[in-house]
Amino acid sequence: MSKGFRQSQGFLHTWSGLLLGWILFLVFVAGTIAFYREGLNRWMRPELARVENPMRVLAGAQTYLAHKAPHAKSWFIPVATKQSAGSQLFWVPQPDPNAPKGSGRRGGRGRRDTQALIGADGKVATVRETRGGDFFYRLHFDLHYMPVIWARWLVGFASMMMLVAILSGVVTHKKIFRDFFTLRRSKGQRSWLDGHNAVAVLALPFHLMITYTGLVTLMALLMPWAVIANYTDERAIGAVLFPTMPVVERTGRAAPLVDLRRIAADAERRLGAPASYIQVSEPGDAAARITVSQSPVSTLNTRTPQLGYDGVTGRLLWQSLPSGAAAETAGVMIGLHAGRFADAGLRFIYFLCGIGGTLMVASGLVLWTVKRRERLPDPRHPHLGFRIVERLNIAVIAGLPLGIAGLFWANRLLYIGMKNRAEWEIHWMFIAWAIAAIVALLATPRIAWQIVLGLAGALLVALSGYNAVLTPRGMLEAVASGDFMLAGIDMAMFVVGLSLLRIARRVALHRSVARPGRRVHSASSADTERSTL
Repeated sequence: MSKGFRQSQGFLHTWSGLLLGWILFLVFVAGTIAFYREGLNRWMRPELARVENPMRVLAGAQTYLAHKAPHAKSWFIPVATKQSAGSQLFWVPQPDPNAPKGSGRRGGRGRRDTQALIGADGKVATVRETRGGDFFYRLHFDLHYMPVIWARWLVGFASMMMLVAILSGVVTHKKIFRDFFTLRRSKGQRSWLDGHNAVAVLALPFHLMITYTGLVTLMALLMPWAVIANYTDERAIGAVLFPTMPVVERTGRAAPLVDLRRIAADAERRLGAPASYIQVSEPGDAAARITVSQSPVSTLNTRTPQLGYDGVTGRLLWQSLPSGAAAETAGVMIGLHAGRFADAGLRFIYFLCGIGGTLMVASGLVLWTVKRRERLPDPRHPHLGFRIVERLNIAVIAGLPLGIAGLFWANRLLYIGMKNRAEWEIHWMFIAWAIAAIVALLATPRIAWQIVLGLAGALLVALSGYNAVLTPRGMLEAVASGDFMLAGIDMAMFVVGLSLLRIARRVALHRSVARPGRRVHSASSADTERSTL
């Protein structure tokens, strides 16, 4: 009975990991990069100087909005930090009473004419248009080129399969912790299994945490029945989970807005933590109200307290009540997943564990082909299903790094004033990825691995050199100025590039090894997955 149960869990582990493994690989890669999205927001705008005085940026944001949108419905101002790319503010215009119903703007967040970036000097920054590291954050759960609701269902289902694969993997490998200390090199299937076990066990608590908490972030979508049963109006649940300051109608009497720096300082004193977000409702009116949110970097709970002020006198009017147990738990789960609370050291551990998860998924996908190739009647002529998995492995595992390298190079080389430049950076990522898929389809697997991995590695290595020579924010300059965030991003690209080049070289040098009692087949055949990557 025990043997049968373990075998059934092995079957479950194999297929739950394979069927959506390529989506999981994308999610892990993009999510791991997103741990440093603030740094990438700056790296992908090399024209920006580092923020040294966040209050200067806040003062500049208020001055700009008072001139640009003095009668707006709302202002939204992120409070800059020394790690952020200034303050990416936006505003919502007053609704047009004569506009047809349903034609109004949806907040203006995505419209260039209702947003601006305030740089370190407190002035509007003229920089290249890019989505920066925020793109990877959205990519890891919204994907791209598809409706968001479909993408989140797909990612949610893939995350459930990931959780099943982790738990069934622990059950299946009864000696998994002992095998963690065993790594046999150049042993084909055994080497792949040892590597898969090692990266899986090394960060097993992280893998369980990040997968489960990822599902929690999508729980209202995946399991909406409790909300439907208890709330007839969707806005009612929002009011419970995200309480806001009572709305006051515009009076029509002009009144100057209080200095937002003073409000931010008072809020930080009362909250005992940095402020992260300021919303101003009805600016320039006697009914103006200011809401300040506490930064999530100071707490595990992402649903942080808020304070509400009179926009004219600066008097405290409102304070959000403590969250209930359920909302507090959900906020902590989301905080653990996003890791916004983490300092530099813990964030680096998150990043390393994310790399471990990426390698775990990739090695599991390759292991599927390694194990089955040895059972094929003729390994040189596998069946169609095997060839599909084999080519998908190359297209995704090797192709995604090439696509990301293509995006970074597009960020550096596309014309600064190009229309829709940010979207074309992303288009070039998928163009490069599509080229990798074509190579995987047309070339033999062995050659395809070499070409795609080698090209991705070369582009990433060359990128760090390009930054050092042709941008004012190269690695040496960043280190000299104490800007270790930017220096670390360049170093990470360089190290990943070298690693990909080394893997491509190992594939090129690999020769298949005969096992006793087994037929030796040609090293030039499609036996790529047995290569020591």
